[in-house]
Amino acid sequence: MGRNKFDLIIPVVFKDYGMLSRVLRYVMKYIYPDNIYIITDTRFRKYLPKEAQRMRVVDENVLLPGLSFSRIRSLLKQSGNMDSRPGWYLQQFIKMGFALSDYSQNRYYLSWDADTIPLRKLDFFVDGKVMFAMKKEFHKPYFDTIKRILNISGFNEKSYIAEHMMFDKQIMADLIGRISSCGVRGEDWIEKIINAVEPGVSNGFSEFETYGSFCLNYYPLSYVERHLNTFRKGGYIAGRFISKQRLECISFDTDTISFELNDYPDVWTARCFCFLYRKYVEMRYRWISHILPPPPQWLININIPQGRCVLSAYFLSKEREVA
Repeated sequence: MGRNKFDLIIPVVFKDYGMLSRVLRYVMKYIYPDNIYIITDTRFRKYLPKEAQRMRVVDENVLLPGLSFSRIRSLLKQSGNMDSRPGWYLQQFIKMGFALSDYSQNRYYLSWDADTIPLRKLDFFVDGKVMFAMKKEFHKPYFDTIKRILNISGFNEKSYIAEHMMFDKQIMADLIGRISSCGVRGEDWIEKIINAVEPGVSNGFSEFETYGSFCLNYYPLSYVERHLNTFRKGGYIAGRFISKQRLECISFDTDTISFELNDYPDVWTARCFCFLYRKYVEMRYRWISHILPPPPQWLININIPQGRCVLSAYFLSKEREVA
């Protein structure tokens, strides 16, 4: 049997652009997708690292009709969840909706977190079946929503939520079709999911938990479970400025490592540096957002002058050093 071909998608927001260069280098070293898609707000395209610029960059607001940041924000407000994070929901819907897009080239596609580095070669299929990396996590609102949109009650005692997931687009299309025809109020699957979330619950849906539970109930022979040694709190070591040598040492018994922007090491000097870096990223995002026009795609390639302050140049040079 030949190798299962698959695409790889990385939905990414501005705050993770600084990590993306390094992530892509390790992804290309240890994972072998046919195509790599960077899905982001393309108003910020010129600020992507050069490695990402060489990939297929897709505008998150035009991936699918009806899927955009502004629409999700509006739907959340209408549903009584106006305090929820529209960007968080948008990324989940992107991972699902890619299966229906014109960009999907293969039957399978791998969603990979933009803050996660693979530290060794990873396979995602065994005997023609997808391997799901299982975790220990439980968030009741996720399952309440799943029950409303799929009317299922069989759940795994483990969690399907991980830093990546291999999707079968045929199964995903079936899942989206069933959500679209469920009894929850809404014009399409996106609105139905949002309306199925309990009002006042900020994090009420998980695309990974939903897809995994759907496979468990309707396609149990399509996948097998596995355990990977993953470290979610890599930022506690040296923030996002961990050295290549340290990563090599960690790879001895770790498959993937993740670096959330809000995680800092305990050493005071390093902690201060990482805190300042986070503030710099947030400040830079606000400044660029302020001078950018509203989202529509026809402004993707606008030439925006980039500010060059000492702090900006310093942190940019540090990002390049560790990359």
